[in-house]
Amino acid sequence: MNRIKQVAEVPGDGLLNEQEAVGRLGLSTNRVRWLIMNGHLRRGVTEDSAVGGITRESVERESEWRKNATASSRLRRVLSYTFTWMP
Repeated sequence: MNRIKQVAEVPGDGLLNEQEAVGRLGLSTNRVRWLIMNGHLRRGVTEDSAVGGITRESVERESEWRKNATASSRLRRVLSYTFTWMP
């Protein structure tokens, strides 16, 4: 399963830097980077491509998922990593 890693073009207030995402999600920097690599958080740039970051929408979506995820959905996510990263 190949995930296409696209960069979204969003207004400047639609972006968070990595540390803001870490704070909002209550995770480590490495965990946030892992979520980006696996397509759960999305990178974005401002419309003029001057500033980059993580889209606020993807951070809010991940936060909501974490609040409502069942044990089985968490397990499915972990198992999906296994198949994504297998050669």
